[in-house]
Amino acid sequence: MISLIQFDEFGPGMGLPSIKDSFSKAPYAGKEKVIAYLSKGRKTYVATSYSRDVFTGEMIPGERCGMTDGEYSWNSALAYYVERYNLRLPLEFEEKALRAEQ
Repeated sequence: MISLIQFDEFGPGMGLPSIKDSFSKAPYAGKEKVIAYLSKGRKTYVATSYSRDVFTGEMIPGERCGMTDGEYSWNSALAYYVERYNLRLPLEFEEKALRAEQ
């Protein structure tokens, strides 16, 4: 399973890159399809707490859970970061999301 949340903000002190390094200054082609794909993943766990934006502290709407498509794993907040900050994910994953039927 390939984790899409390999960022310092989600695992401080592990020497991971900052999520900010993967932000795009502007929306990118296919962004909405990537968000839709992330949102339709299969739930692997549900937490009893809420996710918060690591930069603003604001509560991220929706259920906090782990998700997967069988090859990649992520948490439900990842779609929020793609939407709000134009987060770019690994090219292989974005291409898979763009090929998927919505």
